[in-house]
Amino acid sequence: MPEEWFYLLIGLALAPIFAATPLLELMGWYFRALAHEMGHTAAAWLTGVPAVPALGITAEAATMQGQQSLILAFFVWAAIVAVTHFKAQAPQRYIYLALASTILPVLCLSGLREGWHLLSGHLVELVLGGVFLGRALSGGFSSGYVERALYSVLGWTLIGHNLALTASLLASSDARESYAYSGSFGLENDYLLLAHWSGTSLEGWALLMTVAATAVAPIVIGLWILHHREAAQ
Repeated sequence: MPEEWFYLLIGLALAPIFAATPLLELMGWYFRALAHEMGHTAAAWLTGVPAVPALGITAEAATMQGQQSLILAFFVWAAIVAVTHFKAQAPQRYIYLALASTILPVLCLSGLREGWHLLSGHLVELVLGGVFLGRALSGGFSSGYVERALYSVLGWTLIGHNLALTASLLASSDARESYAYSGSFGLENDYLLLAHWSGTSLEGWALLMTVAATAVAPIVIGLWILHHREAAQ
């Protein structure tokens, strides 16, 4: 078995065991919550909304947001454009500049901003899970077996938790009822807020994010194989 696949498999095997261990599960919850709320926070700042993540000792988490400032949004946009212009290489530079110049203003000035904020927490969890799986495949910083196994466990934990949540929301009315009353600090959970915002169903968002969570690992593995083949040529 290639070494890279071993790390993916060991992480896939260990993640459920860690999740079943109360102390490790609590640590995992805080890790997931921090990633989730940092996603909300980053999404808010990108659209000119001051925000701060908040984690409670009773295993509750939320992101405190202020009022949108278009001046702040402009400075954030200008900073992104400047960094992209000076740091990115052509032709990617022009692609990034075009995206920043179109997507950010649309998010800032339209009703999509609220949906972007609500979805960003789970999206960042999935993206970060994919990054961790990629680090497990590539060797991380040290190529050490402990580091690579830990990356794999963290990656599968983030992806698996999201997949377990959305699959349960699709399959069980009891899970949907529990989800409706389990928001931190008495707040509604993200997928319910997304359903209200979009005028669609909770199950629809659960299905969409189930597909997204399922796709993360194949995308990461496919990109790694493509990079590996290009490097070998």
